[in-house]
Amino acid sequence: MSTDNLHRSRVLGPVFMCLACLGFATLDTLIKYLSTRLPLTEVIWVRYAVQTAAMLLLFAPRMGARILRTANLRLQLLRGGLLLGASLLVINGLSRLPLAETTAVLFLAPLIITVLSVPVLGERVGRMDVAGVLLGFVGMLIIVRPGGGLLTWAVLFPVGTAICNAAYQMVTRFFRGGEHPVTTNLYAGLVGVVVLAPLMPAVWVWPDAWTALMLVLAGLVATLAHYMIIKALECSPAAALGPYGYTQLIWAALLGLAVFGAFPDMLTWVGIAVIAGGGLLVSLYHLLSSRRKG
Repeated sequence: MSTDNLHRSRVLGPVFMCLACLGFATLDTLIKYLSTRLPLTEVIWVRYAVQTAAMLLLFAPRMGARILRTANLRLQLLRGGLLLGASLLVINGLSRLPLAETTAVLFLAPLIITVLSVPVLGERVGRMDVAGVLLGFVGMLIIVRPGGGLLTWAVLFPVGTAICNAAYQMVTRFFRGGEHPVTTNLYAGLVGVVVLAPLMPAVWVWPDAWTALMLVLAGLVATLAHYMIIKALECSPAAALGPYGYTQLIWAALLGLAVFGAFPDMLTWVGIAVIAGGGLLVSLYHLLSSRRKG
């Protein structure tokens, strides 16, 4: 790769990552809005159905039967199940808690991965990793405020989502690049469609035209956000992209204000900053370590 192309690639990676974060924040906003108009299970099923259809339309003509070819079917199904669990938990959390605060708690996932990486992946955890985990936990306590309004049973939904997301990402690591990213994302959507399909006759409510449009938009936004992640990882290493993931916290706060008229108070911003600081500490430490080794 030429010097100009390498520089362009390093610039495009963070750009794609920031766009993906905007997409995920927009998806959460749409889901929170739709959860007030339709059954939660229906919202999730349509979101996965649209995403799966879009993936097939975009990539099946070029990839053919290869789009379904996998050497790790059990891991693909497990990964899809974890993502479905995360989706069901987060939509319940978003329907009961503010958008920005819910999003902030979700960012405990990278720190949970750090905790579990020793017993599950056999990786070493350094002092910086431990410091990042402790900062994330302190940040969550600041946001939910023991004795405050957010410390209700509903906070278990985003905490559970963070745990599912952490497990989801750890299962993804076992692929070690052996699976095509399009195939992996397609299976993630297919699992949600197949598992929830039997429930649809019992919960289905026909949406009006506007709500149907928002449902389709949610699926398309999810597809685009996942595609942006793929493009970002094609341009830059995952460690280099980690810090840019925290832009989702800013997008979530701005969209929460614009759509729901809710804006985090100062103490919540402190908690968000502490969680982001813990994650950034871990990400930057590993990024600098990898560069020194390289």
